[in-house]
Amino acid sequence: MSLPARLHARLLGRGGPAAAVPISVVVPLYNHAAYIGNALASVLAQSVPAHEIIVVDDGSADDGAAIAARALRHHPRAVVLRQDNRGAHAAINRAVERATGTWIAVLNSDDAFLADKLGDCQVLMAGDPTAELICGGIALVGGDGRRLHQGDAVAWLARATAAAARLQPPALALLAENFVVTTSNMVFSRGLWQRLGGFAPLRYCHDLDFLLRGLAQARAVFDLARAHVRYRVHGANTIAEDRVAVDVEIAAVLAVALRLHGAALLPDDAEEGVSAVLDMLRQRRVADLAVYFGLLHARLPEVHGFYRHVTAAARRERYAAQLRVARA
Repeated sequence: MSLPARLHARLLGRGGPAAAVPISVVVPLYNHAAYIGNALASVLAQSVPAHEIIVVDDGSADDGAAIAARALRHHPRAVVLRQDNRGAHAAINRAVERATGTWIAVLNSDDAFLADKLGDCQVLMAGDPTAELICGGIALVGGDGRRLHQGDAVAWLARATAAAARLQPPALALLAENFVVTTSNMVFSRGLWQRLGGFAPLRYCHDLDFLLRGLAQARAVFDLARAHVRYRVHGANTIAEDRVAVDVEIAAVLAVALRLHGAALLPDDAEEGVSAVLDMLRQRRVADLAVYFGLLHARLPEVHGFYRHVTAAARRERYAAQLRVARA
C-alpha cells in the first residue's frame, strides 16, 4: 500500500470525517447560473464532507444565487450571501471572513471538485503537518463538462506541468507558467490567509499573487500527479477577456515576487538559473514594465495599496497601451 493510501486508511481508522481537519468550502459566484448547480453538487458529493459551504454572489445578473440556495437548502452549515459586484478577490475574502474552518478550499462557480478532493487534502495534511497550502492536478473540461484531450488549453497545461517538474524553486515555475491554474485548486490555512491580508485587489492574477506571496512564508504541497479539480474552459472565462490587461497585472505580480523572494528565486545551479530566469522573462514579455513596477513598489511597499494604484482604470489602460506599442 502506498504512503498516501496508508495515511488515508489511518485517517478513516480514526473515525473518518469526524476526525478530519475542518475545511470550509468558499464559492465566489458571478453570472454562472448554468454551472453553479454542478459546482455545489461536487461539494455535496465529497467522500470527506466539507465543514461548511459559503457562497458569495458577487452582483450576478442571473439567478445563480437562487439556484445555489435551493441546492444547499438541506445542508446544516451552508449560506448564500450577496453583495454588489466587487470582483472575485472580494467575494473570496468575504466568504473566508465568514468561514469558521481551520482550512479553506476555494471553488469557483464554473468549476467542480473531484469526489475525493477534500479527502486527498486531508491525507496530504496528515503527511505534512507543517504545510499551509495544498494544490493538486487539474482535469480540463469544456463548457459541456466533457473532458478535454486536445486543444490550446490542453497544450498549455502540459507546458505548465512540465515547467513545474523542470524548474525549482516552485515560485520560479509559477512565474514561468501558473501550473496551479485557478483558485479552485487552492486549499490553504486560515492563518496563511490572515498573514497575507487576504486576496489582493486584482481582477485576473489574485490567485498567482496569493500563491507567490504564500510561498515566501509558508510550506506548500503540490500533488500534481492526481487531479483535484475539474477546470471548465469556456468563452466567458475571466482570463480570456483582455490578454494585455492580464499582462499588466502579471508585470505587477512579477515586481512584487522579485522584491519579496529576491535571490531565493534562483536555482542552485548558477548557469541553469540564468537560463531559467531569462527564459521566464522572455516568455512573459513584460520585463520592461515589471522593472518600472519594481521601482514603483519600492515607493508603495504595502502590497494591496500598490496593486490598487497600478490597476486604477486610467493607469491600467496607459500601461496596457505601452505594452501594445512595444509589441507592435
